[in-house]
Amino acid sequence: MIKALPTHTSISMSRCLIKQWEVLSFIERCMVAVGTKPSHAKSLAVVLVEGDRRGHYSHGLNRLDMYIKDIQLGACAKDGEPVVEKETVATALVDGRNLLGPVVGNFCMDLAIRKARDVGIGWVVAHGKFTFFIT
Repeated sequence: MIKALPTHTSISMSRCLIKQWEVLSFIERCMVAVGTKPSHAKSLAVVLVEGDRRGHYSHGLNRLDMYIKDIQLGACAKDGEPVVEKETVATALVDGRNLLGPVVGNFCMDLAIRKARDVGIGWVVAHGKFTFFIT
């Protein structure tokens, strides 16, 4: 339970330092609480913390509320995995199944890297994914 501060208390919030692992854990717990698969929650947490770490605060923890609401409203899928629809030795088309952007992005990146190791190039594109905020 959060209690209101007495009116005579003055707290300066111009600078507040929180350990990175605490923010990662907080984001993961929030996303799991609304039904997101734990591994997907972790992927999102890493991207949001990295956005803040790079100084792009509009693409960091600030977005957590949006993701929570979108999961609750069903605008974004909370579980499942991306699906490869078409594939060649060097390319793939992935259906992100409206999953969190970092989940789809990581899946596609890993697939492209595997293809590049095998044949020298890997080109993977996705559709049906939710936003992947990071710059």
